[in-house]
Order: sequence, then structure tokens, then C-alpha cells
Amino acid sequence: MGCKFQLLLNSRLSIDIGTEVKYQNKMLVDMDTDFDSTGGLLGATMGRLKLLSRGSQTKLFCYVLLFALFVFFVLYWVIKLR
Repeated sequence: MGCKFQLLLNSRLSIDIGTEVKYQNKMLVDMDTDFDSTGGLLGATMGRLKLLSRGSQTKLFCYVLLFALFVFFVLYWVIKLR
């Protein structure tokens, strides 16, 4: 009876591990898809910033950069206060 019980426990454990591995793989695939879409968005944004910096609108580029830094520090400050 002890060996049968041990075999049953091991089989259930292996099934649970298999289920968990499938779930983790699905999560990784979803994360990979999300990172790919975010990478595309960031790439497009960087392309626009490069076009902006090449033109004669360097003053506008500086304003955009300063605004982004300002927003970053405000968000950092708000998160830090929590």
C-alpha cells in the first residue's frame, strides 16, 4: 500500500508540475508579445525624436526633453511619498 500511495503522489505531483509549466510558458509568450509591441512603440517614438533633433527645432526638442524629465521627477516624487 505504501508504494502505491507514493506512486499516486508522484504522478499527481508530476501532473501539477506539467500544468504549472504550461501556465508559465503561456505567461512568458504573453510577456514576449507585450514587450515586442512596446519595443515597436518606443522605436517609433525614438525615430520621431531623431527627426525632431535633426531639424532646426532644437529649442522645441529641449522643451520636450525638459518636460519629460519634469514628469519623470514628479512621478518619482509621488511614488516615493506613498
